[in-house]
Amino acid sequence: MLKNKLASEEEIMSLFFDGMTLAVGGFGSTGAPRQLIELVIKSGVKDITLISNDAGDRDVAQGRFYTAGIVKHAIHSHVGLNPDFSRMAQEGKFTYELFPQGNLVEKIRCGGIGAGGILLDTGLNTDPMIEEGKTKITLHGKEWLIEEPIRADIALVRARKADYFGNMTYRGVQANYNPVIAMCGDITICEADMICEIEEIPMDEVKTPGVFVDYVLNTQRRYI
Repeated sequence: MLKNKLASEEEIMSLFFDGMTLAVGGFGSTGAPRQLIELVIKSGVKDITLISNDAGDRDVAQGRFYTAGIVKHAIHSHVGLNPDFSRMAQEGKFTYELFPQGNLVEKIRCGGIGAGGILLDTGLNTDPMIEEGKTKITLHGKEWLIEEPIRADIALVRARKADYFGNMTYRGVQANYNPVIAMCGDITICEADMICEIEEIPMDEVKTPGVFVDYVLNTQRRYI
């Protein structure tokens, strides 16, 4: 019998802790799990490491973490939409790492599938910031950088539909980082625009299987 993974806001907030590494789906606020983001802030945790494609907009989506002042370290690809990020980084409010988008998503994917890393040449011999601290190897006559995998204590994702077991579908480009983020967390929590009965989502329409999901936020709130 499939497990009912619906969880209340209180149950989900009890999972968060100070200093946790948190991976969050979404791209420029599109597809971001906004309700779950608010629960993290409401829980009162601090000193988180935040992994996401971007830093959100000012006080929107992932940007809410910066407004709340709870980020200790950030791992992103794009931060230009949130002026608070640059200001707070210059003030030394947190440390950060920035990666090319393709590198970042592959590092997260490697964490999700249990791979030891990936060989990439982005930034090789051209960008000291990308090369810093990385091992170089030569394979088949070509030089590569070893990009290590990224995993998180908790991953937050947003679905268009999810059933009680956590099988998920996405709405168009709102999928973006969500499928890989769902794979990289020790605990993965989903919020969905619509919650369905098991088998209400046809098997060939499932984009993220429920095996990757530990909890589904019990709500029927919808976004337009």
